Amino acid sequence: MAYPINVLLNLIFQPIGLIASTIVLFSIIGLYIINKESTNRMTVRLIAAIAFSDILAHIGEIYASVNRSIPLGTTHCAVVSGLRASSKTFYCFTNMAICFHLYRSLVLLKKSTWMFEFITWIVTIAMVIIFTVIYWAFGAFSGVKNKVGCNPGSDNYTLNKIFLLTMGFINLITILVGIYTTIVGHRSLSKWINTYATSRSLTGEDKELFKKERKKLAERSFLYPLSTCITLPVETAFLILYGFGSFNQKLGTPKAITLGLSGLLTGIAFAIDPATHKAFSSAWLTIRQKRLGHHHIEDNSSQKA
Repeated sequence: MAYPINVLLNLIFQPIGLIASTIVLFSIIGLYIINKESTNRMTVRLIAAIAFSDILAHIGEIYASVNRSIPLGTTHCAVVSGLRASSKTFYCFTNMAICFHLYRSLVLLKKSTWMFEFITWIVTIAMVIIFTVIYWAFGAFSGVKNKVGCNPGSDNYTLNKIFLLTMGFINLITILVGIYTTIVGHRSLSKWINTYATSRSLTGEDKELFKKERKKLAERSFLYPLSTCITLPVETAFLILYGFGSFNQKLGTPKAITLGLSGLLTGIAFAIDPATHKAFSSAWLTIRQKRLGHHHIEDNSSQKA
């Protein structure tokens, strides 16, 4: 059976994104196991959440593309539609959470606390659950009209329009929040670096090197929310236009490509992030120290024998 072009693109790009985001998530888990201190930053944990949301979204898209024969209106199909809608919502709110964290740290110059992080996680998860329940109440997971697969959408004309526009505007807000945070954050970098450096007992070249490294670290942090400027615009336009009654089938092809890139972009941002390099260096040093310590104990034992 020949696959439509959009399905073929899903089957090409979604697995690439899935592999990249899985590598990111398991890298962070591995770093945590080796050296907890290397992941002792809220930003790292939010990146792990973004990677996890990428994984869920990619799995949902791949599964729906491979299993196009799932009967519409069944519980099986409703679960697939629910996963696709909720994972995208999770992706948006997690990106907004990391934007809020960066804004609070770099612009408001406030340090993260466990209470702030706890509240951030609770609010993020709560928003995802609330919107998922709203979509379910709209009948967006069980609709069968005008569908060729398990795509979220309600059979009720009005509720379907509200559903499409809600998802579209959440996407749009995510994009705008990422752009705003990046612009305002870059403007505040000098102030943040000077304040941060002043709190450290550094002088001369050490202080300038420290500022340079911290600036690079902060600048690369914006790559994560900025990736939404690539992954979401086409889908946003598609959803909003569809919500206003204009179904633009031509947007389906670029939408399949850009959504499939989300995990890959997270992986690229993670790979070029100086914090990642520092974390891996720290983990490698920890492994070497443990090995040296183990050999030292063995040498002492052999000498005593």
